Amino acid sequence: MKKDRKGMEQLGEFLVEQLRLDQPGNGKQELKEELTALAVGSRFAVKEYYVRKTVLLLMVLGAGLALTVVCFFTFRAGGSTELTSVARPGYGEGDRTESLTVQVENEDEVQELNVTVQERRYTEEEKQQILSLALKELEELLPGENGSLDHVQSPLAFTDSLQDGAVSVSWTTDPYGVIGVDGSIESAESEEGTLVEIQATLNCDGLEAIYSTFANVFPPDRTEEEQLLDAIYEEVAHADDESSCESELVLPTSAAGQKLTWLKEETANPYLSVLAMTLILTVCVYLQMDNQVHTKAEERKKQLLLDYPDLMWKMTMLLGAGMSIRGAFVRISEEYIRSRESAVPAGQTKAPGRAGTVKAAGQRGKKETQPRYVYEEVVRTCLEMQSGVGEAQAYERFGKRCQLPEYIRLGSVLSQNLRKGAKGLTALLEQEAESSLNERKNHARKIGEQAGTKLLLPMILMLGIVLTVLMVPAFLSF
Repeated sequence: MKKDRKGMEQLGEFLVEQLRLDQPGNGKQELKEELTALAVGSRFAVKEYYVRKTVLLLMVLGAGLALTVVCFFTFRAGGSTELTSVARPGYGEGDRTESLTVQVENEDEVQELNVTVQERRYTEEEKQQILSLALKELEELLPGENGSLDHVQSPLAFTDSLQDGAVSVSWTTDPYGVIGVDGSIESAESEEGTLVEIQATLNCDGLEAIYSTFANVFPPDRTEEEQLLDAIYEEVAHADDESSCESELVLPTSAAGQKLTWLKEETANPYLSVLAMTLILTVCVYLQMDNQVHTKAEERKKQLLLDYPDLMWKMTMLLGAGMSIRGAFVRISEEYIRSRESAVPAGQTKAPGRAGTVKAAGQRGKKETQPRYVYEEVVRTCLEMQSGVGEAQAYERFGKRCQLPEYIRLGSVLSQNLRKGAKGLTALLEQEAESSLNERKNHARKIGEQAGTKLLLPMILMLGIVLTVLMVPAFLSF
């Protein structure tokens, strides 16, 4: 597993180098600046991000394409499967219509049929009841589109229920096979008409009534194909009735002297859907990773803004105690490094002329779980000065890296005072600290107002629930 992961990282690094994604001028410059700032100036932050992003995209694409190939070849072999039986619905599940295709011997084309499979029936006492209104309704509905039962060429209305479902109806015909169980004409061959006795059994809540009548059935105008389909439906219905107590319906193997081969269409191959979902997921991952970088960059700016008053009070105290600007930076840097390596929070300082202490935002006496970016930049500034960068230039670079107007102004002030002398610098920093504290209070108030706005919708929903709980019982009491 580790070897595979290492191989993926090497492949991602190779692609990044070949596409030169981490080089200036390629990709999103703003994104690269945010990555560099979040990594506190790391030279490899941009490259590591693009390598990680490339590896993740390759994994998503690889998994999606592999699933696409599996789906393609799994569903590739044959679109239908030969059947000998159809599973019957269990008792109480209701009848089910199966979409099947049938291959008739010596026929090139297959026929598509919707075969109704009755639910499995178990012996039990039936509750039956007869209503006189149901008999009257039956007499009106039975002829269907035919003018009367004396001349029947269209299907009869063999309804399953009457009186809005209160009465169930079952049908029998004699001779069998002329009229189907659904009232359709199946095998009326005499041009002079075939007399068929129709008997309907009406059941409703324990009472039973028998309705009997005669119909003179004439053959409809049907093509050979329709006659063949009628014969197939007849064989299926006959097999269904004979095996109604069995767990499966055994499909007939012949009809009208023709051999039948039953087929059922398989589920459509989903490989195109899988491929489309893979591409969409890849794009979403790509955008989400960039969005996470932007979100962290915004959080960094907010943290820098909240930590600015704390840094100003520290600078004011240390310069007021007689330290140089460089000495103050070194002292703040050492204090932060110690706090980062221990459970003591970084930089609790007492503000001059104020009771209590001023803490860096987010520091509540626990060991820090994330870096304080302003102090990381202070540490980096000290390292630059140790490596030979000019002190004035280091302060200016410190302000530019923080990317906020307050820090840019601070870096410029420190650089100018270093060149012109530090007279009045302490008073200037103290004034800036006072001003930054007021700005911090305003910023905290703004954050609180934004939080209150976000809670407005849940409060409205809760109000609606409370009103519903109070009003519904009042309405129901009337």
